[in-house]
Amino acid sequence: MSLRRLVPDDSETVLALHQHLSDHDRYFRFFTLQRTPLHELVGKLTERTADVYALGAFDADRLIGVAHYTVVEDPGAAEIAIVVAHEDHSRGVGTALLKHLAPIARAHGIGRFTADVLGENHLMLTVFFDLGWPCKPSDYGSIRHLEIELPEFDEAPA
Repeated sequence: MSLRRLVPDDSETVLALHQHLSDHDRYFRFFTLQRTPLHELVGKLTERTADVYALGAFDADRLIGVAHYTVVEDPGAAEIAIVVAHEDHSRGVGTALLKHLAPIARAHGIGRFTADVLGENHLMLTVFFDLGWPCKPSDYGSIRHLEIELPEFDEAPA
């Protein structure tokens, strides 16, 4: 598995990954079974901007996961989202993406990730809690809001 920042040439593979999500995985990622307009999301993930940084996990030429952060109102915090192809769940893809993205975020002045995760999404909650980083969860009905303090890193990955 290789990890790298997504670029505009990755648009089709990012779109394909999201289009092939099962109803279950789509619900866990977007909190709805409705088909979401993906072209705007794909553009956000593949264009280089100061507010968004997206990493892709590739198995050979196949995109198997994406993690990205978006800077929110507080410039020291960013909202994080992760999606992994269903057949690649429980292989460490999400964990690898987070471990690689966090030092990049730190290098860009971000000290905290926030995430909203459905309470029934045990796999994703396990990924966040197993990192061992300070994490403060709050419950909002069926949604768990996580505030994750990023550790200090020696340097950001290349």
